[in-house]
Amino acid sequence: MSASLRVSVLIALAVVSCSGAGGEASSSASDVILPPTFGNVYTSVIARRCTPCHTVPGEIGITDGKLDMTSQAAAYADLVGTEAAGVSCGGKGLRVAPGSPTDSIMYLKTDLTDPAPCGSKMPLGGPPLSAADVALIQAWISAGAQND
Repeated sequence: MSASLRVSVLIALAVVSCSGAGGEASSSASDVILPPTFGNVYTSVIARRCTPCHTVPGEIGITDGKLDMTSQAAAYADLVGTEAAGVSCGGKGLRVAPGSPTDSIMYLKTDLTDPAPCGSKMPLGGPPLSAADVALIQAWISAGAQND
């Protein structure tokens, strides 16, 4: 395991273990620590929280960013190493820059602490992702954003 992946996993563990009231670990299902694979990112975050808006181009609900997340294969192709599109984020960088969460618009738009680098924080119109979900995205990107 690379040093950066170890650090990301340790950060995810710290975030989850400190997220409960009074310093106790939270027991919600979203706080389960998953290995940082794209399959886990897709199943536990994207499929649940992103696909209501990021649908097939031409269909009702497509965003101006032309980001199709209706299947794991489509989401990976439209995210990793792909320039952001749309009115707000077009030309602002990569959606996912493998190995660098801080250069990845996906991470920056879902991170709980920073303002979005362009457009709005995601998911738009819904509650923010859990700390565990954000940590999973960060760890996956830090580990090289591989497709499993």
